[in-house]
Amino acid sequence: MLAAPDAPRIWEYAVWQRLVPALTPLLSSERGRTSVRMTQFDQTQTGSPNQTYVRFGQIGWNEKSHRRWTHASPDTEVLSRSWEFCGAAGWAPGPSKCSDCPPDGFLAVRNALDGGQASDDCRFAYSVLLAVAIDRPDATQSLNGAIAALDITIPHVLLVGTRRTWSEEGMSLTDCDTFGAPFKPGPQHTAAPSLDMLKGNWQVLTV
Repeated sequence: MLAAPDAPRIWEYAVWQRLVPALTPLLSSERGRTSVRMTQFDQTQTGSPNQTYVRFGQIGWNEKSHRRWTHASPDTEVLSRSWEFCGAAGWAPGPSKCSDCPPDGFLAVRNALDGGQASDDCRFAYSVLLAVAIDRPDATQSLNGAIAALDITIPHVLLVGTRRTWSEEGMSLTDCDTFGAPFKPGPQHTAAPSLDMLKGNWQVLTV
């Protein structure tokens, strides 16, 4: 899903909390606990990216963790005013359990404005990628529930889906931690978002 330029930011606590109930079934695994990787920077700090990186420690899938990294939560109302959200990825189970087998559920969010893209020139604000293992008994139900919640909560300019292996056409879904979606090389904001932007065989979804 590519969020509309004026869509509410999914990393805002109030928005995230509306999505958590629908995302939780997808981001659950009998193989282990869910883990969230986070990249945010403190704009009040100077120096290298490593020096300005916001260190959250281990982030799980629970209310305490949600409050710790989202913006304007009861715990980050003041702190998060200087944070720049770049990206996040949820793994179920965590990456340490996925060296030999992909996760059962996966979520990647990438801010399209974190690389200096001017908001006035932005064709989409951020990308959201969901993936679920098709051999899960609840695969269809958990994925459809998450998509429906996103469709209602986040105005978007493109909503598409595909069935593929975890690693395909030179890009693993693990790379979406960094890139947000399997985009083709080249600029992403010079034309209206379309299927032509993406590697692989995607189809527009209707909810």
